[in-house]
Amino acid sequence: MSEFLEYDERIKKLKKIVDKACDKIKSSKMTLGQAKTEAALVRLKAEALIPEQMEKFDLIYGNRLKRLIQQYIEKKDKADEK
Repeated sequence: MSEFLEYDERIKKLKKIVDKACDKIKSSKMTLGQAKTEAALVRLKAEALIPEQMEKFDLIYGNRLKRLIQQYIEKKDKADEK
């Protein structure tokens, strides 16, 4: 039972880390490089919290971060170029 609670706490902590990074990306105040660095840092933190489930992390949160970077950072950069 305590193993489940510990796992649940790690997942909650990871969710907060990911949500914070997503909010930073959605603010569009980052460069593309900063956003990619933020995503990489989140992945490193996830690896420390859930090393046995990085495949799931990449499928769920990794894709979410990539999509947000494309939607909020890359689109903004392309619009600024015009």
